[in-house]
Amino acid sequence: MVATKRAQVRSVLERLIDVELHPGDPIPSERALVDKLNVSRVTVRQAISDLVESGALERVHGKGTFVTGPQVDSQLHLTSFSREMRARGLEPGTVVLSATEIEASEETAKGLRVAKGTKVIRVERLRTADASPMAYEIGYYPSALFPGLLGRELGTLYDVFASEYDVVVTSGEQTVRADNADGHVARVLGVARRAPLLVLERTTFAGRKVVELSWSAYRADRYRLHMALTPRGPRSGSSA
Repeated sequence: MVATKRAQVRSVLERLIDVELHPGDPIPSERALVDKLNVSRVTVRQAISDLVESGALERVHGKGTFVTGPQVDSQLHLTSFSREMRARGLEPGTVVLSATEIEASEETAKGLRVAKGTKVIRVERLRTADASPMAYEIGYYPSALFPGLLGRELGTLYDVFASEYDVVVTSGEQTVRADNADGHVARVLGVARRAPLLVLERTTFAGRKVVELSWSAYRADRYRLHMALTPRGPRSGSSA
């Protein structure tokens, strides 16, 4: 069977991705592909859409189409972002977007189990894997537990807690939900507005003390969660 022009263009792009380009690199423009391959722009767009749907390419609103960055499969366990990325052979990075001491709102105070108005440290960070945006994170930390934290390195907070404050994270509670990127989150992560996200909301403990209340928005095209499922209750006579 003779391959369609759409399949031929897709094959050319797949070879380009495998041989010449790297994650984060842009592909040639539609006009360049039309001229080089002598096909219609509609055919080029269809082939690109196929590769976007398969996850090989990604469209960034207002910027173009790029080779997809690293994808991470995560088990649900308590660890730092940096350790999780290194465990998967990726180089973690952190850009601290803001860090300041504020008075806890009612919601934040409730989550941290402190009184409303208590001083807390708010840290806003962009987390990257192999220099590619992976997650946007906002965390709150009790100032009383971490005096001088704003003067510390804020890239790997759990390590700082352990080495500088003798506070070791022991457990956590986390929920996961789907959401869409608003304008601000889309700009930070370099995705289109309303792009799908996995939002992780975590309360982290050191013993019985709450040490962190965090909200993290992960790019759904680069981050997947795996869960091991085991039966509960009687092993026989159950129905699905």
